[in-house]
Amino acid sequence: MAKSALIISLFCSFLMLAISVSTTDAQQNGASIEGVVKHQTGETLPGVHISLPDIQRGTSTNADGAFRIQNIPAGEHTLRVSMVGFQTHNQTIVLEAGQNLSLSIQLNPITLQSGELVVTASRRSQLIGKVSVSMNTITPAEINSRNITSLDQALDYVPGVQVLGNSVNIRGSSGFAYGVGSRVLLLVDGVPLMGPDQGGMDFDGLPLTQTRQIEVLKSPGSALYGGGALGGVINLITNDFSKEPETTLRFFGGVYEPVRFDEWKESWDGASDYRPIRGLLFGRSHQVGSRFGYWISGKLIDNSGYLQNNTTEGAELYTKLGWNIGQNIDFSLYTGARRNRNYQFLYWNGLRDPLRPGQIELGGDSATGSNRGLSDRLTILPVFTHNVNETVQYTIKGRLFGVAFRPIDREGNVRPSDRHNVGVRYGGEAQVNIQPTDNFILTAGGSFDENYVRSDVFVGEDSLMVRNQPEGALFLQGEYSWNNRLTTTAGFRYDAYQIHTLETATQFSPKFSASLSITDYLTARTSLGKGFRVPSVAERFFNNQDFFPLVSNLALQPETSTGYEAGFTYMNLIGSNISIKAELTGFWNEYRRLVEPTFIAERGAFQFINLTEARIRGAEASLSFSTVDQRHHLNAAYTLLDPQDLELNQPLVYRSRHLLQTSARSHVRNWLEAGIDFRAASAPERVDSDFSLFVNDAEVFPAVYVTDARLRFMWNQPVRGLDFSATLIARNLFDYYYVERPAIFGPPRNFQVVVEFRF
Repeated sequence: MAKSALIISLFCSFLMLAISVSTTDAQQNGASIEGVVKHQTGETLPGVHISLPDIQRGTSTNADGAFRIQNIPAGEHTLRVSMVGFQTHNQTIVLEAGQNLSLSIQLNPITLQSGELVVTASRRSQLIGKVSVSMNTITPAEINSRNITSLDQALDYVPGVQVLGNSVNIRGSSGFAYGVGSRVLLLVDGVPLMGPDQGGMDFDGLPLTQTRQIEVLKSPGSALYGGGALGGVINLITNDFSKEPETTLRFFGGVYEPVRFDEWKESWDGASDYRPIRGLLFGRSHQVGSRFGYWISGKLIDNSGYLQNNTTEGAELYTKLGWNIGQNIDFSLYTGARRNRNYQFLYWNGLRDPLRPGQIELGGDSATGSNRGLSDRLTILPVFTHNVNETVQYTIKGRLFGVAFRPIDREGNVRPSDRHNVGVRYGGEAQVNIQPTDNFILTAGGSFDENYVRSDVFVGEDSLMVRNQPEGALFLQGEYSWNNRLTTTAGFRYDAYQIHTLETATQFSPKFSASLSITDYLTARTSLGKGFRVPSVAERFFNNQDFFPLVSNLALQPETSTGYEAGFTYMNLIGSNISIKAELTGFWNEYRRLVEPTFIAERGAFQFINLTEARIRGAEASLSFSTVDQRHHLNAAYTLLDPQDLELNQPLVYRSRHLLQTSARSHVRNWLEAGIDFRAASAPERVDSDFSLFVNDAEVFPAVYVTDARLRFMWNQPVRGLDFSATLIARNLFDYYYVERPAIFGPPRNFQVVVEFRF
């Protein structure tokens, strides 16, 4: 036995020595290549395929766009560099024995979107062509040319997205339910920014002059971002700091046209007037030296509205400061402050009198369809980032989001402090990205959040104070690239949150996705994931009849969803000047315990209850063309929905079966750009009849056909560093009358003139 062991040991030692000598000899005689692949803008590109087809060797670029291939035989080889959405780069190289060749390679995108870096799909920067779930981006060019001043305006032309009042509806996930928290999660630079009380989005509180892009993830995102991402995620990515000082001033002014019907004009004198809207957006950005940078973004607005008691006066200011503390260590601080004086229109007085707020009689008491008050918001988002080495990076983020609403009485006086609603959401998260090899990336982290709300309309421990559920979570995700063509991603998130004082619940949210580059122009993708949403404080504890009869439900349970999708993306050039991008996606989403407001007859009021189990399946197709010089664009998208309430075996309420969005933009001359947008949504097959018990004609919900058009005149003086533009915008060009949400009339035709200076 000892002799046999000795022979085996000697044999293994000899084998290892032979392998070592062979490897050393190959390393000494074999050549190698290394390099970096960049976008034409200079940004490095991760995940690019690098191959030597003649010897069947290859690799992919890492997160920094770098690659290396070793032990290459001496001689002539063809180097092939490819990625979906980019023109393939072929290069002949000649290597000598032992040579190390260093290369810098630039790839040119086939379409504008293919070169965009996005972060929402995987919590890290990656090219949109590598994303394995449905995603769209809104660019600064679209924001500026349309004079977008709020998030809901930006979302109107995203395929599969419909905005109904305060509800963002991605592929039918939300429908409309007044007062329900959002089923789509809003992020700013990856940090959740949802209201602590209603759990809804703040459409106005965003730094639009310093926005790099808005990313829309159209599938459940709870596996990465937690509660609220039941139907998708919207992430606003802010700008980096300008290397040279840059100032933006954008003035806009316009009017809403009077309505056409004399009957409506008789009910309200303002219906015969041209109602003004005016405002200013401003920004300033500068990278001061190598260690400090800043930007400022703000907005002033005065909107008289097109409805009675529907005015807004507001001021917003946002800042971002960034410091390079030391080698590979950065710290940034985002802050935002906003004050609005609003007269909010809640519901109309009926179809014959839609421009005035309605009134509900409740057994001697009355509720009014408008609300007036001062609204304040404060946001603080600190971020600490440390690149430990080439393979490890970690980030620590904090968040504080405070809101306060102070009602104003009919005489214009702020009501006593015991009628004020105050809420704060605070928390933080830590995340680490590890890339041990070029093909594998691991993302892990944890987060904690808690709400504090004080209000006289909530039922709680002392009727004036409610502490909403604290939430803690852990998440983990791994991404692996196989054979330069197939990329798979798997992960999960584990959340624990307090239902109420005596009960804590948990939620496990797994996800899996895959992306396969079938050819250099065609990609197939598939994904599945779970989502959930914890009901907001307002849904659980609201108990008031000032505006609508609502009673609390402390036993309300979280909503859950399971989403599946598969699709194809094709990107190529037609000839040498026109790029094409086509996408086809099928999806199937299942929902459990959806929260809906339901009329409870014995209580004579509405209550939020876990009512519906639902299934939404459908398909989405989009097609876009653009010239390589980016002067001309044409986009079209169609979404087909089959939304079913499985409890009642009927269509889900407030879901449009058909959605269509088209847009075109063209630089007719160097100094003139023209654009036109059209969106259509079919009438819902079913609406909520309970709402109509109190509000006249609330069941009226016609199809939507809205056309916007614009002309933009541009003037540039490079010597003086001045860019000037003037834009004429016509919204709802054909003055189509529709409802924006149940019991509220949509904006009539309105015009705006926008003048922008950038220097």
